[in-house]
Amino acid sequence: MTTIAPPSAPPPLTPGNRTALRVMLVIAAAVLVVGSVAGLGVAAWGLNSLRATNDAKDLPGTMRSLVIDASDVSVHVKSDSKVTTPRAELRTVGSSSRAQQRLNVTTDAGQTQIRITRDAGRVVGFGSSDLTVTLPPSLAAGLFVTTQQNDGTLTVDADLNRLVARSSDGDVLLNGAVHVVDVSARDGDIASRKPLSVSESFVVDAADGDVAVTFAEPAPRKITATTRDGDVALTLPATGPYLVETRSEYATSVEVPETTDPARAVSEVTVRSDNGSIAIDTRRRG
Repeated sequence: MTTIAPPSAPPPLTPGNRTALRVMLVIAAAVLVVGSVAGLGVAAWGLNSLRATNDAKDLPGTMRSLVIDASDVSVHVKSDSKVTTPRAELRTVGSSSRAQQRLNVTTDAGQTQIRITRDAGRVVGFGSSDLTVTLPPSLAAGLFVTTQQNDGTLTVDADLNRLVARSSDGDVLLNGAVHVVDVSARDGDIASRKPLSVSESFVVDAADGDVAVTFAEPAPRKITATTRDGDVALTLPATGPYLVETRSEYATSVEVPETTDPARAVSEVTVRSDNGSIAIDTRRRG
């Protein structure tokens, strides 16, 4: 039988080695302390540099047209049965070095214009802003709303007369009822969160985005949806027939009652996508 010898004990540390080990431990502890202090300092600086501002103004209750020039601010237009006075509210959260944004409201001959302006002579820092326009439903129902944005999402939760929206880089989310819709979003999607009621015409163009809209009964008399690099998905009421024209180099699916007679068509539907698919049906999408 072979007997295994016990492992030998490690050699004892010399005074020089013990000193070197102590020095290394002290250095490591110092590095940890400095790193922690620096991290806390950066966090404290970040919190101290944050600033939240709010700018709100009442709007005329007799306006017939509302023009919103929002620059790079997200916009939410909504109606609320609990309010009696229309109101615009701009909320901003960002660094204290960021140029402060303000509401500029003017009214002339029934048209009210909201412009977002920046203070001059300030360094532009980080942050985000949101503009909320709240309307009494009776006022919203007869209002012609025009929006212009360079960046930021447009969300509409109101029944309006007409909506014209132009966006360079941002999504457009639609909900409610509108007689006429004319939307162009160059680098954003156009979508409805619930069945959208449009009585007259629905014209949208999303150059590099998708279009996904579900329509409530009855369908608009005219529907035109175009995109260059996105997909188009339209859900129509089951009641037809529809005069449908599509153009795409990719997959195209049309599953709605059709007719070639404009006199019989309840709606004329024109859809074009250069580099995307097209789907037109009466099925509700989840």
